[in-house]
Amino acid sequence: MKTETLFLSALLTGAVLAGPCANAAQSETPEALKQKIEAMRPARHVWREIQWKTCLLEGLQEARARNKPVLLWVFIHHPNDERC
Repeated sequence: MKTETLFLSALLTGAVLAGPCANAAQSETPEALKQKIEAMRPARHVWREIQWKTCLLEGLQEARARNKPVLLWVFIHHPNDERC
């Protein structure tokens, strides 16, 4: 009985702290909603614009041409996979 009461009180507390319901957003203007959406987007990070290479040799070749370091990311998920 205590577990159900605790769960219900936590659920109600979360609902109260969450603020107004989703129907309240319908009264907002499209411009205001667009600003809220833009504010939630992740910031522009330079590393997201890197042209990642899947071939190590191509990556080494480009790194040498640009005089830049190489970041090697190795991920082995399935040993029976036919990829390196």
